[in-house]
Amino acid sequence: MKKMSGFLHAWLLCALLLLSGSARAQFDYDLHGVLDLSYGAFGQSGLARDVRFNSNSLSPSFVGVTGSYGFDGGWTVLAVAETFLRFQDFKTGRRDDDPILSRNAFVAVRNNDYGTLRFGRLQTLLFDTTNRFNALGNSGLSPAIRHLFLNGNLQGVEGDFYWDNALGYTSPNLEGVTFSLMQAAQKKDERGSHQGASVVWSIGLLAVEFAAQNVHINDGIKDPTKESTWQLGSSYNFGFAKVFALYSQIQDRGLDVDGKLTSAGVTLPLGPGSVLFQVGSSTAQGPAVDRKQTTISSAYVYAYDSDTDLYVIGMDDRIRGQGSGQSVAVGVKLKF
Repeated sequence: MKKMSGFLHAWLLCALLLLSGSARAQFDYDLHGVLDLSYGAFGQSGLARDVRFNSNSLSPSFVGVTGSYGFDGGWTVLAVAETFLRFQDFKTGRRDDDPILSRNAFVAVRNNDYGTLRFGRLQTLLFDTTNRFNALGNSGLSPAIRHLFLNGNLQGVEGDFYWDNALGYTSPNLEGVTFSLMQAAQKKDERGSHQGASVVWSIGLLAVEFAAQNVHINDGIKDPTKESTWQLGSSYNFGFAKVFALYSQIQDRGLDVDGKLTSAGVTLPLGPGSVLFQVGSSTAQGPAVDRKQTTISSAYVYAYDSDTDLYVIGMDDRIRGQGSGQSVAVGVKLKF
């Protein structure tokens, strides 16, 4: 995992110090986050089941702070610093090699008429749209999230789903259409770049998206990374239920692997809570791999209040030629 640039890190730390000191009266700021704690048995195809606490069963746990200052003409300058939390081992980050500010960490300029420009460590646009157009959102047990971002480079996308030294632009809402662009420059010794784009169209109860990204890294030592990914997604709210559909295609020219993901899901109210259901099937094919994976996940979520969800969640994961893996957990998610 690449570290955030020293300039940005210092900028964010200075902004946070200002927020905690005398400048507090001049700035708007808020502490925010999600604390998701569950306990259960977690397994995946081909691996032994692990009984433990978990921090991302329904949504990844994180804490963060946002500071903003408004100017005349509708302009706002923001600084955002966030880090993931792992309750299972009481550490920050998704894994040990994550930076201190492992989630979003950026500075931004925003205007409702012109859009938002951000610089720093940014969540990728492909992850944003995958999160939005599947029933289980950014859950670690969501089939779409697992297959695209948690299954390794042979089956999933290259380049992680947070990019350092990234510059991103998001347009204002143009009669239901919003588009975003992102570029991330890598360190000099890696000689590469990442690009991403997305378009989301929302009208009434229907939403449709197209997202794409390109990851290219060549340090002259390791095999070069040269991968292109595109995705189509949609959702429709029938009132009694909301349905989701995703299709993603990956072409990894560095590893000579082609991957495809098809996923569908639904959320519907049932009793005092809601049922979330999603299925995903993906393939990865190339000279060194011929893999097919199917994952089915479901959850029942009860909104105890506006900030607290109680839930039970389960997953069945199957890879062709390997034993199946099952997960089941109960948990609580607190938003603040």
